[in-house]
Amino acid sequence: MISTRYAPAVAVLVGLALVPTILHAYIGFTASDHATSQRVSRQLGGIDGVDTARDVAWVKQYFNTTDFIERRYGADVTLFVARGFDTKALYHHPELGLAYGRTFTSTEVIDETSNSGTIILRLLEGADGFACYALLYGNEFVDSPLRFEVRRAVSLLFGPRREMTLFFAHGPATTHVSESPVTRTVVAAIDSFRTPVTSAGQ
Repeated sequence: MISTRYAPAVAVLVGLALVPTILHAYIGFTASDHATSQRVSRQLGGIDGVDTARDVAWVKQYFNTTDFIERRYGADVTLFVARGFDTKALYHHPELGLAYGRTFTSTEVIDETSNSGTIILRLLEGADGFACYALLYGNEFVDSPLRFEVRRAVSLLFGPRREMTLFFAHGPATTHVSESPVTRTVVAAIDSFRTPVTSAGQ
């Protein structure tokens, strides 16, 4: 039993707790930058991408978004780019769906310098395949989803949800990570997305 003298303070605390719940669960408070995955140039690294037959319903179910592209670059590299407000759906082991059947035994996070600045890449390596992906939220790359969620929790108390962009590519195993066509394709896609006006082949 709570003393009535604490009732006003409790009411204020409950009211504050309800604000983010109402904003995000009922109102759906979001702020879009109006960019789409289609900003990624079809031509990357001098190679024209060919659309895959990735099913829209599958992407909606797996990543909770319909804003995506998936293209093949050459015979070996498949690039997937998706944007959505459900950040967990995008950052939580995207390889399980996009590189289904491949086994990755090691993970590494590296910084890569590109034309548009420094990019944080997550590398997944295995005997039968290699994957590389990056997570862009606003103008910042996510190095750790856990730290990202802790930082974002404060801003979400009264601020809107923003879109995250997943850049994911996979292909055959490689011993030259930075020179891999998979890595180069992800970096080129990010540069194209961040500087769409100067991207060729749109």
